[in-house]
Amino acid sequence: MLKNFLHKRRSITAQTSILITLTIAVALVISALLFYYKTDKELTTHYREQMFQESNTTMNVLSDNIDTIDSIYRLLVSSDNIYSFMASSSRTPSDYIAAEKQMTSLLILNNLWEKSYLESVYVYTNYNKRFYVSKNDNMIKREENAAVYRNLTEPSPTLTLHALDGSDDLYFVRTIYNLSSGDVLGTMIVTLNQKSWVNMLTQNISKGWHILMYNNSFETISDYNYDVTSKDRIEALKKSLDYYNDKALHHVKFESKDYLTLSNNLKKIDISATIMAPQNQIKRQVNNVLNSYIIVMFIIIFIVLLISFAISRYITKPVGTMIHNINKISHGNYSEKVSGLEEYEEFYALQVAINDMLDQIHAYHDNVLEQNISLKTAEIKALQSQLNPHFIFNVLNTLAWKAEMSDNSELSQMAIAIGEIFKATTAYRNSQYISIAEELKFVKFYIYLQQMRFEDKISVTFDIDKDLDDINIPCFCVQTLVENAYVHGLEPKDTNGHLTISIKKDNENKFLLINIIDDGVGFEKIPKFDINVASKGTTSEAVGSRPHIGLKNLNRRLFLMYGEDAVLHIESIPEVRTAISFKIPL
Repeated sequence: MLKNFLHKRRSITAQTSILITLTIAVALVISALLFYYKTDKELTTHYREQMFQESNTTMNVLSDNIDTIDSIYRLLVSSDNIYSFMASSSRTPSDYIAAEKQMTSLLILNNLWEKSYLESVYVYTNYNKRFYVSKNDNMIKREENAAVYRNLTEPSPTLTLHALDGSDDLYFVRTIYNLSSGDVLGTMIVTLNQKSWVNMLTQNISKGWHILMYNNSFETISDYNYDVTSKDRIEALKKSLDYYNDKALHHVKFESKDYLTLSNNLKKIDISATIMAPQNQIKRQVNNVLNSYIIVMFIIIFIVLLISFAISRYITKPVGTMIHNINKISHGNYSEKVSGLEEYEEFYALQVAINDMLDQIHAYHDNVLEQNISLKTAEIKALQSQLNPHFIFNVLNTLAWKAEMSDNSELSQMAIAIGEIFKATTAYRNSQYISIAEELKFVKFYIYLQQMRFEDKISVTFDIDKDLDDINIPCFCVQTLVENAYVHGLEPKDTNGHLTISIKKDNENKFLLINIIDDGVGFEKIPKFDINVASKGTTSEAVGSRPHIGLKNLNRRLFLMYGEDAVLHIESIPEVRTAISFKIPL
C-alpha cells in the first residue's frame, strides 16, 4: 500500500502541496520531540530536586518529633515528685494519683498534650506497678500497653520504636535509670496514634506521594488502605528498598505502579523513611505541556496546507496551460500555436521551442511517405541480395585452397576456421545441445583466429577431464564465455593475458562444472541478470554496443534448461582474476 502511494501519479499541484506540508510537518514533529525531551528532562530534574527537598524536610520533621517525644523522658526525670515516687519502694494509691497529676501538668505546661497524635504516656516501675495519663483510656489500650511492656527483653537506654499486630498505635519506649546509681527505676512508654502521626509527617509532601517508614518492628505507608495481604506486599517493598538505602534516587514497583524513591535513615531511633513519588506524575505533567503544543502544531499544519495549496496552484498554472496545448498537439492539431506563457521566462522559452517544432513538423510531414517508400525499397533490395550459406562455404573453401596453393598456410587455416565456425552456427542454429567435443572444436577454431590477431599476447590452457567428449551441454555455452573473456577482459588489457578453460566433474559425479578464468581487466561491478526476462539481441551483440547480452541470454538459457542452480556465477578482481562458471547435472 505504501509503495503504491509513493509511486502513484499525481498532479504537480498535489505533489507541491504534499511536499511543503510534509516539510513543515517533519520540522514541527522534530521540534515537538526535542521539546518533549527537553521538557521531560527539565521536569524530571525538578522532580528529583523536589524529592530531595521534601525528603530532607520530612526527615527534619521526623527528627523534631522524635526529639519532642524524647523530651517527655527528660520531663519525667527532671520532676522531683515523679523521680522520688519511682525510687521509693512504699507507695500508696494517693501517691499514684499525685504522680499522674504531676505528669499531666508537665505535659500540658510543655504543650505536649496538645499534640493530636499523642495518645498516652505510661510509666512502669520495677515493682510491676504503673501510672499513666491517656486521652482515650479503655481496657484495650491498657492491655496493648501492657503487652508492649511484657514483650521488652532488655532495657532501652535510648528511645526505641515498637508496634503490635492489629494495633493502630505506635509505642516509643525508653528505660528510666537512677541518675546516681545507674539502676533501672522503670520504663516509659509513649503511645502515638499511627495515622495521625503519619498524616502530620506528610503534610509537607506533594499530593499523590507516599512516605514509608519502617524498621524491624513496624512498617507504615501514608494514604494506604491495608488489607489481609498488605503485610506481604509491604515486606516485598521493604526488601527492594533495603538495596537502595543510600540517599539516592531509584525506581521500584509497588501495587503495579512505578515509583521514584529516595530513602533516608534516622539513626537516633533506627527508622528508615522513604519518599515514594509516582513516576506517572512526571509523564502527566509533560503530556499536559505537550498537548497544547500538539494542538498548536496541527493548527499550523492545517494553515500551511491551505497556504501551500494556494501557492502550488499559482506556481503550477503555466504547467496546466502547457499540458492543455500539448494535448491538442497530440490529437493532431498542428496548426494552432502555443500561447499564454509570455509571463513566465522558462515556460516562454519552452513555448517558443514548441512552436518552432510545430513548424518543423509541417516540413517533415510531407517527407514521411517518401521515406517509407524508400525504406521498403531498400528492404526488398536487401532481401534480394542475401546469399546462400552453401555459397559462402564454397567461397571460403576456395579461398583456403587458393591460399594453400600459394604456400600461405596461415591464411588457409584462417579461412578454414572461419568456415567451420560459420558452418557450426548454421548447423546448430535450431539445436539446444551439443557434445563437449564438438563445442571445444569450434572454441579452438575461435581461439586460433584470436591468436592470429594477438599472436603471443594471450595464452590459453585447457583443463578438461577425460571421458567427457560425448556429454551434451547447451550449444555454444563455452564459446560465449570464451568470446566474452577475449572481448571484455583480455583484449582491453595492455599487457599479456592468460585464459583457462576448465570442464570437470564434481567429487560425487553429479554435476559438470564449467569454469572460464582470465586475468583481464575484469568487472568493476558484477552484473546482475534477471532470470525471468530474456534479453533482446544475439550472442554477437555481446561484443558490440550492447555489453553482456551474450551472458544474459546464456544465463536465461541455463535457467530454463536446468533451473536456478545452473545460472552463471561471476567472481572478479579487476586486473587480477575473473571467473565465470556454472554447473549442469550429469
